[in-house]
Amino acid sequence: MAVLDIVDGLTAEVLINGEPAHEYDDPDEIEVEHKNNAIRRYQIKHTVSKYIESESGQKFSIQMTVGRPLGHAKMAHPKLTMDIEVDGIHAWTMICDRPWFNKHPDGAKWTDVLSGPKNGKGHGCTTRDFSFLKIQTNKCSDITKSTVIKSETERMKKKGTIVIKVYNANAGKAGGPQVTIPRKDGFLEKSEAKVSEKAVKGTAKSHAATLGKSKKTPRGPVFCCEKKDGEDWPVAIFKFIYRDLDALQQMHIIPRDNSPTPPPSSFPTSPAAPVAAGIPMLHMTPEQVSEMFAMWQRAQAGNATGKSVTTNQSKEPQIKKEHGEKRPSSGAEVRPSKKFKIDENGVVDLISDDEEEFRDDDEEDAAADVPGGNRNRWTRRRNVLEDSDEDDEGLFVEQEEY
Repeated sequence: MAVLDIVDGLTAEVLINGEPAHEYDDPDEIEVEHKNNAIRRYQIKHTVSKYIESESGQKFSIQMTVGRPLGHAKMAHPKLTMDIEVDGIHAWTMICDRPWFNKHPDGAKWTDVLSGPKNGKGHGCTTRDFSFLKIQTNKCSDITKSTVIKSETERMKKKGTIVIKVYNANAGKAGGPQVTIPRKDGFLEKSEAKVSEKAVKGTAKSHAATLGKSKKTPRGPVFCCEKKDGEDWPVAIFKFIYRDLDALQQMHIIPRDNSPTPPPSSFPTSPAAPVAAGIPMLHMTPEQVSEMFAMWQRAQAGNATGKSVTTNQSKEPQIKKEHGEKRPSSGAEVRPSKKFKIDENGVVDLISDDEEEFRDDDEEDAAADVPGGNRNRWTRRRNVLEDSDEDDEGLFVEQEEY
């Protein structure tokens, strides 16, 4: 229920299908349009604003409650009047008077509920229940008149709001004018719920109030009272803004449901997953990783440059190989000689420490078998290999047989 801190003992709430609506604080500052700054500041201080969720077809009503310390047998003013507006239309005025507290035990709370505007007198009084009506929007065509859009915008301006203003009042006289609901610019009918998109643009309005079928109801006390402090100085102003769930989430009034975050996929360790040496794979998809590995395989097979090597004995293209790599027989599947490993950062290392040591030992053994005259030539060739490995892991040097 909405409570104004500076007015203790007075509450207002909206009932939806007979149950109190869940209220959400209005994150925006209270705005009051008035030429008099003193009045504007006063009304801002005496206003509380809440959001509630609405659904099409739901019936709603307004319930007011008065208790101590505001309402009691010796309260300061004879009456409290409560003007209720729904969608900017005056629907009814509730009366809470001092005599009621005189007739009830000390501490009792006065309560009244308005489920719809009342019409008629005595036993002939009828009412029509409030309910939420979905607002349908359509796109404006080029021939849509600006006057039509302007008229619809003005009509929709106060839709989606319920406002209750509470005043101190004198005793007044029994009886009073009947509440007349205007036919034009009144509560929406189903046939009137379709408006141009521009009429509600930027407001997130989803519903308006509509009225149900007429039925008999007790009229209750009616008085013609004078507001003791005047029209501009209410005791309290309660404002309810109703929107559907989607609109409330778009406005960040209600947080969206947090969908469960999918668990991170395990990093692939199959040969199809790694990429070229030194390229991190943490932010790559499995398909991208597989494609990169396939490119690396082709590079290892000697196809990265698009060149082939031929000999006098055979016209078939020969594949370049690194030192220590055995040539496959004709027609055999070419497999990369290097192995890879993935470190903790998700980077592929194509040459492990063990393999590096193995290659160095192998080269030293090969150098020992080379004749003395060719030993310097072998050393230069080995340096070329080492420089090649440092500059680019994908660069291969053709070896000569000794």
